[in-house]
Amino acid sequence: MMKTVFHAIRPEQREDVLAKLRVELARVSGLRFAYVYGSVLESDRVHDVDVGIFLDDTSGAQQMNMMDALSVTLSAAVGLPVDIRVLNEAPLPFLYHVLRGKLVLCRDETFLTDMLEDVARRYLDLAPFLLNGTKEAFAA
Repeated sequence: MMKTVFHAIRPEQREDVLAKLRVELARVSGLRFAYVYGSVLESDRVHDVDVGIFLDDTSGAQQMNMMDALSVTLSAAVGLPVDIRVLNEAPLPFLYHVLRGKLVLCRDETFLTDMLEDVARRYLDLAPFLLNGTKEAFAA
């Protein structure tokens, strides 16, 4: 069984991590925007730093190689493990969760604004069904 390692993070470290991520992500071509989400924004103990990225090109092999290399680069820069998720084909509930995080890079504000509006509208239309499905699943 693998042991989960947690890292302590103070508020000033959190801002430093976000600043370093901004610098490193700005060097990467092909990114439309990037968000940090999850425990690094909410907790003083983190397992890793969660980063969601939206790519211009999503061809499979290139995407996997880029994610692996970027994860290593970002982890070295911030001194914590970094988990990267590509948002281009992400399920709506996950996308909604990520987009409620902290924006760290945006190269196309119009695209991002349109996407935020679309995701929020579609998620809020779907939310009652998700809630009922969850209630039914746990009631069974």
